[in-house]
Amino acid sequence: MKSILFISFSIFLSFQVWAGPALLNGPMPTTSTMKTVTIWTQTSEPAEVRIEYWKSDSSGAERHKSPTVKTTANNANVAKVTLTKGLVPGQHYEYEVFVNDDLQETYFREEYKANIKVPRRFQVKPRWRFIPDGDSRHSIFDFRVAAGSCAFINEEGYDREGGDPYGGDYYIFESIYEKRPDLMLWLGDNVYYRENDFESREGMIHRWTHDRAIPELRGLLANAHHFAIWDDHDYGPNDIGSSFPLKGIAKEVFDLFWANPSSGLPETPGIFTFFNWGDANFYLLDNRNYLTSATSNPKPFGKEKHKIGKGQMEWLVNQLVWAQSQMSSDFRSYPARFNIICIGNQVLDSYEYQNLNDEWKYLVDRIVEEGIDGVVFLSGDVHFGEVNKIEYVGGGAPGIPGRAGIKGERYTLHEITTSPLTSGSWEGRRNNQSRYDIFDEPDVDRVGQRNFLVLDFKGPLDNRRMEIRYYDSNGKLLNRKSGGSPDQITDASILYANALKAPREKK
Repeated sequence: MKSILFISFSIFLSFQVWAGPALLNGPMPTTSTMKTVTIWTQTSEPAEVRIEYWKSDSSGAERHKSPTVKTTANNANVAKVTLTKGLVPGQHYEYEVFVNDDLQETYFREEYKANIKVPRRFQVKPRWRFIPDGDSRHSIFDFRVAAGSCAFINEEGYDREGGDPYGGDYYIFESIYEKRPDLMLWLGDNVYYRENDFESREGMIHRWTHDRAIPELRGLLANAHHFAIWDDHDYGPNDIGSSFPLKGIAKEVFDLFWANPSSGLPETPGIFTFFNWGDANFYLLDNRNYLTSATSNPKPFGKEKHKIGKGQMEWLVNQLVWAQSQMSSDFRSYPARFNIICIGNQVLDSYEYQNLNDEWKYLVDRIVEEGIDGVVFLSGDVHFGEVNKIEYVGGGAPGIPGRAGIKGERYTLHEITTSPLTSGSWEGRRNNQSRYDIFDEPDVDRVGQRNFLVLDFKGPLDNRRMEIRYYDSNGKLLNRKSGGSPDQITDASILYANALKAPREKK
């Protein structure tokens, strides 16, 4: 018996030595600039990680190697590998991951693509700011952005007791992968902390590590550039805000599992950030760090309530104003036809807008007063999907709440909400006065099932458009034009940049 035990133990040790550290989660391309690309990875134990990459249109003979990054247990064995050598703006690359010099390969889920390796591709941010005559290298380009929120991944022993599991239809991530987005925006509740998780750093790390590991995510993670904001469930307990005692740890863990371009400012902590892709600017907001949690009184003791706070609000407005100042009327300069403001909760839903009067109305007043073009809010959270639209009539009185803008002129703002990815869904409120119907089906003006969003930015410089597509978990188009082709959207699903321009004073 002792001999058998010794042999078994020796085999176990040999297997452990042979197996060694391995890629546990990822890879996942994240921030891409014209000079750098960051690839996120997580290993099974402390190890060294490097990336090798080559141009997609080459034979792979000219390979580039990243610096080696060491993972540590204290940082959840996460490595963010920054690539710099041989990168060309707009160029697509294929890449491989090595852990302790061993090539790491992953495969699609058997039921999806049996015995097929997951390809790995990234793109260097394309260059387009000034367009010299006849220089096609600087022409505008079409691109695709996917978005979703509310991803609940079941785990036995951690889920709600009793009833059916709350999460499901994980194959939605394979459906998103099939749409081949350039970017993926995660709009909050990207994981759901349980009571086992949000009381400690270890619990939070466990949740992210567990949820990233599902096989349905592999293709999407490895082939789009990922950016994220948070909402309550990937920040802390349900509906909590600035009072959360572990919010500093929550930010640390969030930043560990994502690699956004930045995370707040030294003078204004948070996870908010900004990036540009083509003719769209993306503003990623933090709706938790400064949230006034109390809901019993809209203005307790005369104190103004907040969702994003004064510091972040001024950053957002100043960034919008700066972007607007860089645009020109000849369609030849800074690519900002669209300003996409991403936030975990809804903004223009009539219920939400009326119940946070001071802060949100101040933001809308400032957008109108500054004449910001192409503003579209992008949100999640509510477990259904819809498009909202408001028209603000200019009051001609600068600096007076509700009276901003040119007197009598109409300023149009839109909001696109997509939720949930894999958590429970519902049909949403029927009495939303701001809802904008983009569906051809009678009596259907919103999405009451699991869904994801695809935004296509297309068209020539002088008539750019954003096409809105809602898909169900199987990748079926939900806002299809009646009698149209399977991927043809309704006319109301197209937002034109020229129609989103703020009114201007007549000369």
